[in-house]
Amino acid sequence: MIDKVDIIFNYGGDWVISPVSEFTVNAQDTTYHTETYGVDVEVASDCEHSLGSYDFSESDCNGYDYEELESINKQRRRVVSDRLENFKELELGMTFKDMKEARQFINFYALANKKGLWVVKSDSTRSKYKYDTGCPFVCLISQNGRTVGYKIKTLNPNHNCNPCFKNKRASAKTLAQYFKNKVQDNPKYKVKDMRGELDTDLSLNVTKSTLKRAKRLALEKLEGSFLDDYNKLEAYGQEIKHSNPGSDVVINISNDALAEGKRRFLRMYICFQAMKHGWKDVLRPLIGLDGTFLKGKCKGQLLVAIGQDCMNQFYPLAWAVVDKDSSRTWS
Repeated sequence: MIDKVDIIFNYGGDWVISPVSEFTVNAQDTTYHTETYGVDVEVASDCEHSLGSYDFSESDCNGYDYEELESINKQRRRVVSDRLENFKELELGMTFKDMKEARQFINFYALANKKGLWVVKSDSTRSKYKYDTGCPFVCLISQNGRTVGYKIKTLNPNHNCNPCFKNKRASAKTLAQYFKNKVQDNPKYKVKDMRGELDTDLSLNVTKSTLKRAKRLALEKLEGSFLDDYNKLEAYGQEIKHSNPGSDVVINISNDALAEGKRRFLRMYICFQAMKHGWKDVLRPLIGLDGTFLKGKCKGQLLVAIGQDCMNQFYPLAWAVVDKDSSRTWS
C-alpha cells in the first residue's frame, strides 16, 4: 500500500495542495560574466485543489504524535548562548536526531553546570555518563525504538559533587561550536579573549592550545559555509525576482576565473521593485550614495543608494557588494 502525501505550497499567489509527482529544474550555463541567465522550475502534478475548498476534518489530525512535535520544538530551542542557558536541564525522554547531537548536548550541559562528567560506556548506539564516586548522577542515551533518533532512557539529574573548573567535556570540537558565531563575526577574535569569556561566563579554565585548535576548527567550518552561501546566490536572485517581479538582480563572476574553467563571485547588485515604487511615489527626488568596507572573512565593499522622505528619514534603495570602490563598480 502506497500513501500519497499532500504538499501545501504557494504557487502563483494561490495556496495549492498537490500530490507532486516530479520536479524538473532546467538551468542555462553562463558563458560570459555579463550574461544574464535564469532558472525555471516546473512542478508536475496529477491534480490541484484550492486550499479554500479543502476540508481538514478532525480525523486528519488523529495520527499526529503531539509528544513527538513537542520534542521537535524543544530541539529547535537549543541555541548556543554565552552562558548556555538552553543546556542547563536534562529531561527523561529528551530526544536527539543522532548520537553526535546527543554527545554535544551533554558536553554543553556539563559546561553550563560546571560538572565534569565521565563516559562510562560509549559506542555507535549508546553513551552512558556518570560523575565521581558517591554522586548519584547518571544519564544513559541510546537509540529510540520508535524512531531513527536517540533519547535519554535513564536519568538521575541530582548532583552532590563539587564544581569542576577544568572540564574534560570542554573539547576543541565543543568549544569550536560554542565560539562559531563570534569567530564568524570577527575572524581575528583573540585566544586570550576566548579564555577570558569562558572564565567570566562559565568559570571554565581551558588551555591555550585547546582554544587554538577550537578556533582553527571554527574557521575551517566557516570556510565551507561561506562557499555554500556563494553557491546559493543564483537561486537567491531567482527567488527575489519570483517573489517581487520587476526587481533587479545582477551577479557578475570573474572573467579571469572563467578562462581557467572556474566560476568565482565578483560583484552583485540588488534593487527591489517595491523600493523603486517607494522612491517614485513617496520619497524626495534625491539619491544619496555611501559605502563601507566589509571586514569579515570575505573582503570587499558594500555600496548603498539611499533615499530621503519629507521627514528627513533615510531608506535604502539599492545596494551592491563589489571588490573595490571605483567608477565602474558605482556605475
